[in-house]
Amino acid sequence: MKGTKPSKFGKDDEVGAMNFVTPKVVLEALKLVQSGRIFSLAHMLEDGMPVNWFHQDFVYSTYRSAPEMLEYFSRSFPNTNRITFTNLRMEMSDHTGTHIDGLNHAAIGNEFYNGIDTRETTTARGTRKLGIETMPPLVSRGVLCDMTLDHAYDKREVIAVADIRRVLAKEGVSVKKGDTILLYTGWERFWKTDNQRYLSSMPGIGVQAANWLAGEGVVAVGSDTQSVEVEPNENPSEDGVVHQILITKNGVHLIENMKLGELASARAYEFLFVCAPLKIRGGTGSPVHPIAVT
Repeated sequence: MKGTKPSKFGKDDEVGAMNFVTPKVVLEALKLVQSGRIFSLAHMLEDGMPVNWFHQDFVYSTYRSAPEMLEYFSRSFPNTNRITFTNLRMEMSDHTGTHIDGLNHAAIGNEFYNGIDTRETTTARGTRKLGIETMPPLVSRGVLCDMTLDHAYDKREVIAVADIRRVLAKEGVSVKKGDTILLYTGWERFWKTDNQRYLSSMPGIGVQAANWLAGEGVVAVGSDTQSVEVEPNENPSEDGVVHQILITKNGVHLIENMKLGELASARAYEFLFVCAPLKIRGGTGSPVHPIAVT
C-alpha cells in the first residue's frame, strides 16, 4: 500500500469527501422525503452487546440516583419542591456500538489523510488535525444496497462491484456523487445473539469495491457489520486495507455496526440520510444515531 497523496480539496483540507455535500446535494436529498417515516439505524448501547477487543469494553453505571439525591438535598439543600436527579457515567471507546470513523482513525504508515504526519499531530488527547470535531453533520441522499436481494450472507464473503451493481439494478437506483451508501448483509442478526460470530469474520467490500465507491464520489459507506470491509482481508498479509483506501486515501467516512434490517424490510432504497458525530476534540470517531427519513 503506497502512501497518501495531497487532497484534491487542497493542502489544508480536513473534511475529505464531505466536501461533496454541497447545498445542492442537501436540497436534493430533502426532496426524497415523501411519507415522513423515520428509521433508526443504530443499535442500543447496553450490556451484552458485541464489542471489538481492540476498542475494549463499554462500561456504564448509575452514579447519582433519585433516592440518594432526595436524602442529600433534604439534608444539605432543603427545597419545597423535592427536586431529585439521576445520572449515569460511561466509559467507552469512540468506536463503540454504531459509530462513525474519523479521518484520523486509519493511516498508511505514519500518514493520515492528506499526508498529515501521525507523529507530528498525535497527542495524549487525540490529534491536533482531522479530529472528529472537524466533520460537519452529514445530511445527504442515502442509498441502501440490500445485498440479500442477491443471496444470503452466511459467512465471510467479498462483496464485489458487480454484486453491488446487480443489487442496485434490482432496486432501481444508482450511485451519485455526494451519496451515503449503506450495505445490508443481514449480518446484524448475530448482534447479541451470537457475538462471537458477529465479531470473528464477516462479509464486506474488498479493494475493488472500495476503489469504485471512492471513484463515484460517495461521502460515507456504512454496513451492518463491525468493519464495513471483508474480514479476514482478501490478501492474508493485509489488514484494514479498505479503511486505508476509503479513509486515508479518499477521505470517505465509514459507519460501522449499523442496524439496517427495518430499512431493508420496508424496501426503502433511497432516502434522506442524517448522521452527526459528537464534537470530541481530537476524537478518532464517535458513537452516532444515524436516521433515514423516507
